[in-house]
Amino acid sequence: MTTHDPELQTPSPHEPIEITLARLLRIGSLIAAALIAAGIATMLLGREAVATRLITAGLLALLATPIMRVITAGLIFVRQKDWRFACFCLVVICALAAGILLGQAHA
Repeated sequence: MTTHDPELQTPSPHEPIEITLARLLRIGSLIAAALIAAGIATMLLGREAVATRLITAGLLALLATPIMRVITAGLIFVRQKDWRFACFCLVVICALAAGILLGQAHA
């Protein structure tokens, strides 16, 4: 055994946060995939108006998932009073909001 054995190392204090965020990403991705698959199936059945809405909802869910991850991480860090990482999350959220607003301005 070496000292670099992962089973012998103490868990990171952020490990529960990472597990929670991984679950959030997995659930968001599954919801997005289900909506897109339902949209494609509906399109194959000939109901294109419903299919378009389902696919659009799936794409929005896919885009919203990482945003929800950052928001959730920020809330967890605020709850733990880890102000440094909460500030990082706030900066990322502001950058995402600025990107969305600038994208709408050029559309």
